[in-house]
Amino acid sequence: MLAEERKNKIIELVNSNKLIKVSELSHLLNATEVTIRKDLEELQAQKYLRRIHGGAISIAPANKLIPQYQLQTSCIQEKKAIARHAYQYIDNDDTLILDRSTTVYELAKLILEKPFHNLTIITNSLRLTSLLASGKGIRLIFIGGEINVSMDCTYGVLTNKLFHDIRSDKCFIGISGIDHSYGYSDPNLNDCGLKQEILKASKQKFVLADHTKFNESFIGKAADFTGVIDYLITDTLPHNIDRRVYENEVNFIVVDEINDK
Repeated sequence: MLAEERKNKIIELVNSNKLIKVSELSHLLNATEVTIRKDLEELQAQKYLRRIHGGAISIAPANKLIPQYQLQTSCIQEKKAIARHAYQYIDNDDTLILDRSTTVYELAKLILEKPFHNLTIITNSLRLTSLLASGKGIRLIFIGGEINVSMDCTYGVLTNKLFHDIRSDKCFIGISGIDHSYGYSDPNLNDCGLKQEILKASKQKFVLADHTKFNESFIGKAADFTGVIDYLITDTLPHNIDRRVYENEVNFIVVDEINDK
């Protein structure tokens, strides 16, 4: 594991567990405790976490924006697994809205490799548009607006208005935080408002979220926990959630449980 990848995993584990020991990180990441301590010192200097005796604790605030490069490299295998399962819900002649999330990008790659007949894809993601522009059998609609270079997408009032005035069969979106007492949330208010419009525009609503997103809440709510999302697909069951709460409110799909059957 490369040093940058290891540090990204440390950030994920610290934020997911709130508090984690050096010994646990050493075991999980197959690295020496000396290496882990050095990583923690560097991450503390960069204000990703706080060192405590024997470990580290999360300091992620409700409005903490995660850098795009980190999103693109973290939990990549988990995101691929989620995308492979989500792919099964797409049908010929579907109209889809795909957001800018990195897990949804993995889904778009599968669509490009194994195309459908007469598929319409609507997106505001510059990265995803570039990927799918040459796809066969795809009618690609790019939603314009103000360009956010760091997020590789358009956003703002115009983008929201355009999404407000369309309808799709299904949407696939990513999310930064899922908490049953709060809902589905995001640290970026612009992105959060955009997801609200995407969800309103879609008949079936899919959230693709790896296990690190659970028990997290951020400043902006994209959707209530109850009565909005149809399918929630994750890679593995987070150890600190009551699955019955989720199964009562959404089609809750844990990919590694399906693969183990």
